[in-house]
Amino acid sequence: MNDLSSALKRRFNTVILPNPESLAEEVDIVQRRVTSFGRVLELPMEQPALEEIRRIVTIFRELRAGLTEDGKNKLKIPSGSLSTAEAISVVSSGIALAAHFGDGELKAHDVASSLIGAVVKDPVQDSLVWKEYLETVMKERSDWKDLYRACREQS
Repeated sequence: MNDLSSALKRRFNTVILPNPESLAEEVDIVQRRVTSFGRVLELPMEQPALEEIRRIVTIFRELRAGLTEDGKNKLKIPSGSLSTAEAISVVSSGIALAAHFGDGELKAHDVASSLIGAVVKDPVQDSLVWKEYLETVMKERSDWKDLYRACREQS
């Protein structure tokens, strides 16, 4: 990734926003923005699947922190930022896929490729980080088996 030149940087205002403090706050932000985008894009959708959003945000938060929510597993941190905006993009992409190529209901296979793309920016380092997360964290969560399988197929 290349930084902007100083001349170009002077032409823009840069706003750096902190990550939301809690999982609930970040999930709420993602859900509201995705719902708003869905209306603007006129996607034939129901309310975004809260559980799918919660799983994506959890993955992003854990990888950003380098630690699982329960504090039991230390994780390698990927090179990307895994921002709330990227979570919004992953969910929005999944909803578009579900609306146009699925049954309109957001499912794990609809978000898998975008999720992997958000995490794996550096094909060498981040691939290792992602595979470790997939096999040591996601695989062990019994209610995440569908997401694990979908991501495993895409990896």
